Amino acid sequence: MDKKIYEIVEMPNGLKMLSILPINNTGVAMAYTSIRNAEGDSDEPAGKFNPNLYKLYSDQDIFENGIRDFRLGCEAVGISDRDVITNRLIAFTDKVRSVSADDLKGYDIYSEESAPRADGLITDDKNVCLFNYAADCAIAFFLDPVKKVCGSCHASWRGSLVGIFQKEVEAFVAQYGSDIKDIICVVCPSIGIDNFEVGADVAKQFKDAGFGEFVDERRYDKPHVDLPGVNRKILLSTGLSEENVYVIDDMDTVRDADLWHSFRRGPIDENNVHLNGQNGYWIRLK
Repeated sequence: MDKKIYEIVEMPNGLKMLSILPINNTGVAMAYTSIRNAEGDSDEPAGKFNPNLYKLYSDQDIFENGIRDFRLGCEAVGISDRDVITNRLIAFTDKVRSVSADDLKGYDIYSEESAPRADGLITDDKNVCLFNYAADCAIAFFLDPVKKVCGSCHASWRGSLVGIFQKEVEAFVAQYGSDIKDIICVVCPSIGIDNFEVGADVAKQFKDAGFGEFVDERRYDKPHVDLPGVNRKILLSTGLSEENVYVIDDMDTVRDADLWHSFRRGPIDENNVHLNGQNGYWIRLK
């Protein structure tokens, strides 16, 4: 990578997080991700820090510890957990929600049943913090430092193919009047090509969508897909300036277990329940 995109920092409350530099260096917004081995209230097998909101486990203590870790993360970025907005992810839609402090009225972030179903968030309100979560899928942060609008979206591989990135960018332009050349986007680590093994049917979907160059059928026994490469190409196709698109592709959520939770890596208990935690992603305007 030519530009430094991230660094591990200690937050005011002592929690270690990953600082997203292209966002934070603007002085307009702040964006941070959780780190799996940071000192939180969780423990193995779900990791030391697991800001889980909705994922159910056979062991209720794992879930309750995750809620405490989520609150630690909110404290670290200087906001109350009651001022945070998220979605109940669908993983294969292009739905983006524009939100403000008005959406906090009667809103309980801990109520999974009432959480709106969508994969993207966007706001120009300094009084709210956007939160997303994932465990191998890509989370992307967006910022227009001129109009002072920020956003984030969750992109499973299906979400990438159905257009979640395009819809997020379109929302900046259509709803907030952004100049597309001003928008900064940082794609956080996802599953990398070495671990993203897919079946022939999924490989065909990528090829049919115009991403055959990112399907590797030579080096592996089964097809593997370069998801960071796919996402970079999609973002550039939206009209974003190349110098404003950052993809963190030197990390892999499956491989780098000290930093990231991973669904594929597991672990899985005797009841076939995944015990992996969730990676948390916070962004808010300053």
